[in-house]
Amino acid sequence: MKAFGLLIVMVGFSPRGDAQFPRVCTNDASLESKECCPTPVGFTEPCGGLGRGQCADTPDTTKEDPDWKEAYQVDDRRHWPHVFFNRTCQCEGNFSGHDCTRCTWGYRGPDCNITQPPAMRRNIRDLSDEEKDTLQRYFDRAKNTTSNYVYALEFKENIRGREDFANQSVWDFFVAMHYYASRATMPPFITGICKTEANCSLDFAHKGPAFTTWHRAYLLEFERAVQVVNNDPDWTLPYWDWSAAEDNQCDICTNEYVGANDTDGNLDSGSVFASWGIICANLSSFDEEIRRNHTKPCDVTEVLGKLNRNPGQADLDRFGESMNHLPLVTEVDFALRFAAFDTRPYNRNSNCSFRNLLEGYANTSTGKSREDM
Repeated sequence: MKAFGLLIVMVGFSPRGDAQFPRVCTNDASLESKECCPTPVGFTEPCGGLGRGQCADTPDTTKEDPDWKEAYQVDDRRHWPHVFFNRTCQCEGNFSGHDCTRCTWGYRGPDCNITQPPAMRRNIRDLSDEEKDTLQRYFDRAKNTTSNYVYALEFKENIRGREDFANQSVWDFFVAMHYYASRATMPPFITGICKTEANCSLDFAHKGPAFTTWHRAYLLEFERAVQVVNNDPDWTLPYWDWSAAEDNQCDICTNEYVGANDTDGNLDSGSVFASWGIICANLSSFDEEIRRNHTKPCDVTEVLGKLNRNPGQADLDRFGESMNHLPLVTEVDFALRFAAFDTRPYNRNSNCSFRNLLEGYANTSTGKSREDM
């Protein structure tokens, strides 16, 4: 059996704002009133006022389903952001963001009335030496610049005030958001609701039809964040054509690109990324007491070691030798044969589903779901 999987590295979105918590809305007054309508710098009214944005009731667009398990009913992500804020900025025209200071997609300028020209997305292998250096510098600056968004260190029932929110870097904001969307620790085991992992696991970004669209939106937000922190609105995130990689191995795992690694996954000291710390990793399995009694989300302030990467080796024991190379062209062609984007039951057990093949949960010879995953 071979799995066709694309590992895409890490935001839930509201039509009126951004995911997670703008720092300006985590003061005690905002949390108590459940209102996130900040007054932007240089303005005198919340959300900028007439012509830019107004503070308004936030509709709860959550779809109810009688089949939802009890654990899902109390999950804070289902009614985002309504469980925390029921009044937020309603932006006008081409303005967007939690305070209406951003431009909606396709526009730029102080008044968001300038049409943004089409951007060129480059193959990372075609970048010049200068462009590769820019890529590394831009990423490193994002990793070492504090974000305007903070992360909740408690589940919603236990948030007391500002002290339960922590700063994070621009880069780690996206790491934490990916974790937040797919975390399995909801609600805390001590509530008695989660008796088994199956009853306590809800992934909003994987193992379902949202996989591709969630990650596409996520990467666009990540690209914009890197542009903003580096004051370069024309920079674009390059793509990697791994189907052309020599011997179907990671040909950008070098210091020239994302850092070389040894057989244990440790990055070479000559890589700019070698000193990066990681968060929200190496979580215990559900069967271990520390996980079953886990009453807090990931602590983004806790650095859990250095960045470790060992493509093609980490899953050999579980999935066999077919995992020691990138997907083959024949496997890609096989996946593209399926006209159905997804099939019932719309999860990792779906058969003949392009989405399930793309995620790596289906056999690339038969299209059937892999029961060993």
